Amino acid sequence: MPEETAFPNPWALDPRIRRTGDTYYFAGELLVADPDMREMNTLLGPLRTLRTVADDPLAGIVTRVAVPAGDDGVETDLPALVSSMRGLARGGPRVGLNHAFAANSGAPITGQPKLHGGLATEPLPVPEQPTAAGATECRPVRVAVVDTGLDPAALTMPVFGRPLRHGVHELDQVYLDSATRRIGLMGGHGTAAAGVVARYARHCVLMSVQVLSVHGITDEVNLAAGILRARDAGAEIISMSLGGVFEGDTPPLALELVLDSLPAETVVVAAAGNVESATPNFYPASRDGVISVAAVDTTGAAAVPAGFSNTGNWITVCAPGVRVHLPYVTGTWDHGPQPLTFAGQVAWSGTSFATPYVAARIAAATSAGQSCRDAADILLKGLPDPFPGYGRYLEAPGDFTYPAP
Repeated sequence: MPEETAFPNPWALDPRIRRTGDTYYFAGELLVADPDMREMNTLLGPLRTLRTVADDPLAGIVTRVAVPAGDDGVETDLPALVSSMRGLARGGPRVGLNHAFAANSGAPITGQPKLHGGLATEPLPVPEQPTAAGATECRPVRVAVVDTGLDPAALTMPVFGRPLRHGVHELDQVYLDSATRRIGLMGGHGTAAAGVVARYARHCVLMSVQVLSVHGITDEVNLAAGILRARDAGAEIISMSLGGVFEGDTPPLALELVLDSLPAETVVVAAAGNVESATPNFYPASRDGVISVAAVDTTGAAAVPAGFSNTGNWITVCAPGVRVHLPYVTGTWDHGPQPLTFAGQVAWSGTSFATPYVAARIAAATSAGQSCRDAADILLKGLPDPFPGYGRYLEAPGDFTYPAP
């Protein structure tokens, strides 16, 4: 079990983020279902529409609107406003917060409250690169890793070589300072996650979608747009090592609508989170139909649930997630007690890294003429259930994790 370590609070790295309970959201913004904008304008008066990018990827689905502060300069209480809108007769307009989401190498952080996002452990330098696992006889499934993107320098590593095929890789920013190669808090996170897929689904078509910042943070609009890019690129499996908590019983609006738009055969795999919680509203993992992934610790004499992993009857499957051996970036990571120097490989913990392993195993199990959804159902139904509250257990080869010193 990895020890707790003091790390920065990732939510504090973006001054726009606010908190209500365990839910984090962006100040001054609401999301409204496009068909409900007229009703929303009638209720609140004209609101300035904010577009995310020039071609407005959520047009026709959701509009992001600005809610200015009052004349006294005090920010509008958006959670209260959303609650009041939803409480109107006939249900009111479909409106929600612009939720914040974070990479899920997250766990309790010493000296801070349990945060839904952040680091489970610091990444640990190791001397060897992970090797490519043996090729499997499966069709070239298109797998999208929705994360921080991919560092192009990693493509020279053996794990990303043939017979792996590549789609479009959106770039991982990696560094806070490229001149000194100072790695961001979550720089390289998407590269590591993609490396798991590359290692265990050797015949897949791998693509990377960049939604998380170098700090490991994104907003709901950006995440929803990234999922749409994965969909439009033909992704059959979407792997997301990220998540966030929503309040009440109404899931994040934009994500619900976008995930509803995916083809029925698309498999979505998402990290269950890492705050030792049984919370049933950790999204997107807790959404019906999403394969939610908890973490198991296999570094001891026997496999046991990882102490940082979320749990509950909403968890689908668990897989090893402690000291996972991963391709990484080069540079210095200095967010912990002491600077760490990396040369392209890492041992790192979190449901972040159990998640792409499950995605990879589903891809590798998909035969010609078979959908990934059918392959996933067959694979998961055949697994044992030794850890109540953590889903069925998908074992990994011994070299998936790096030995403890």
